Amino acid sequence: MTKISFSSLHLILCRLAVSLATLLIATTGCGTSPSLTATPALPAPTPTLTSLPPTETPVPTATPIPPTPTPLPPTDLVCSAGCDFTTIQAALDNASTTDGAIIEVTDPVHTEAGIVVHKNVTIRGLGADRTIVQAHETPGEASERVFLVEEGATAILERMTIRHGHPSTQEEGGGGIKNYGTLTLAHCVVSDNVANDGAGIYNNGTLTLLHSTVRDNLADAIAPAGFECGSGGGIKSVKGTLTLINSTIHSNEAQGKGGGVHISCACTAVFTNSTISGNKAAGSGGGIHVKGVLELVNCTISKNVTSEKGGGIFVGIGGRLDYTNTIIANNVGGGNCALGGQGDYRGEGVLGISSNNLVKDNTCSPDYAGDPLLGPLTDNGGDTLTHALLPGSPAIDAISVISCTLPTDQRGAPRPVTQTSPATPCDIGAYELQADE
Repeated sequence: MTKISFSSLHLILCRLAVSLATLLIATTGCGTSPSLTATPALPAPTPTLTSLPPTETPVPTATPIPPTPTPLPPTDLVCSAGCDFTTIQAALDNASTTDGAIIEVTDPVHTEAGIVVHKNVTIRGLGADRTIVQAHETPGEASERVFLVEEGATAILERMTIRHGHPSTQEEGGGGIKNYGTLTLAHCVVSDNVANDGAGIYNNGTLTLLHSTVRDNLADAIAPAGFECGSGGGIKSVKGTLTLINSTIHSNEAQGKGGGVHISCACTAVFTNSTISGNKAAGSGGGIHVKGVLELVNCTISKNVTSEKGGGIFVGIGGRLDYTNTIIANNVGGGNCALGGQGDYRGEGVLGISSNNLVKDNTCSPDYAGDPLLGPLTDNGGDTLTHALLPGSPAIDAISVISCTLPTDQRGAPRPVTQTSPATPCDIGAYELQADE
C-alpha cells in the first residue's frame, strides 16, 4: 500500500476546497473571481418604443376632431299640424320625453320664443337652410330669447337656424341662446339676435360649436344704468368652456368689447380650424376680446374692426393667448393683435405659446409677418364661409409636417396637401389649398 504523507494529504484537501469554492461561485453568481465573470441577473422586461427609421419624417399626433355621427330617427315630431306636438316646449314638457329623446322640427319656419330646455335631448331640424326656429317674424321685435338651456341639462341643437331672439329683461344676455348646461351646436346658424351682451349666444356652462356659424348679431348695451355691458356681439362666454371646431363667427357687432367673441376671466376657450371675420366692436377686440384663456389652432382672424386696441384680438389684463398655425391679418384699429396693461404691478395680457403664426403687422411675436394674400370671406366649400389662400400666399406650405396636426381644414378638405415642399406641406390658417384650386 502506498503511503501518503500528511503534507501531501493537506495539499490535496486544499486543492479540493478551491475547486468546490469555484463551483459554488459559478452556480450561485455570488462573489467575484479573477478568472470567472458572474452572469448578472436579468432585469424585468420593459416595454420598448419602436422608432421610425432616421430617414423617415416623424408622423405627428393628430388633433382629434369629432366625426359627424349618423343621424338616428326622431322620437318626436314638431310642426304646425299633423305631428306629435305643435311646439318644442310641449314636446320637452311631455312626460314621455325622456333622456336621449330626439325632437325633430319639420316646419320650414317655426316661430316660438322662450323655449326652456330642461332635459337631456337633441332638438334638430332638417338643415340650417331648411329649418328656421325664430322668436319672432321680425328682427328686434321678440319679447324673449329663442332657447334657454338650464343648469344640469345636456342638449344638442343641430341642423337649424336660430334667429330673431331678444331677452325679456334688458340687462340679460343671450338673444339667441343662453346656456347654463352642456350644449352642443352642430351644423347650425345663429343669426340676427339682439341682447345687452352675448347677443348670439351667452354661455355660463359648457358650449361647443361644430360646423356652425354665428353671424349678424348685435350686443346693443341697452340696459339699466350699471348693466349696459354690450360685449360679445356673437358669443360671450362668462365662465366654463367654449370650443369652436370648423366654425365661423362673422359680421357681429358689439357696442362694448369683443365684436365677435368675448371670453371672460372664468372661461377657457379653444378654437380649431375656425374663422373670425368682419366683426366690429366699439371697445377693444374687434374680433376677439380675451380676459380668460384662449387657444387657437389653424384659425384665420381677418377683417375685424375696433376703434380701440386689437382689431383682430385683444388680450386684456389676466388674459392669456396660446396660438399655433394661425393667421391674424387685415384687421383695423390698434394692431392686428394687442396685449393690454402696462406690464408693471398692474399686470398685462399674457402671450403664451406662439408657433408657426403669420400676423401681418408682426404683433404678438409671430414667426411670419406680411400680407397672407387672403381671398374674401365666401363659400369655398364645406358648411361655413372661409378665406381662401390666393396664389403666392406665404401661408402656403409654411408648416413642417411634425407641426401639422389636423387631418382636414375647416371645410373638411384634406390636410396636408403639398404644393411646394414635402418638408413643409401644411398651410397656415383655417384653409388648406388643394391641388385642384
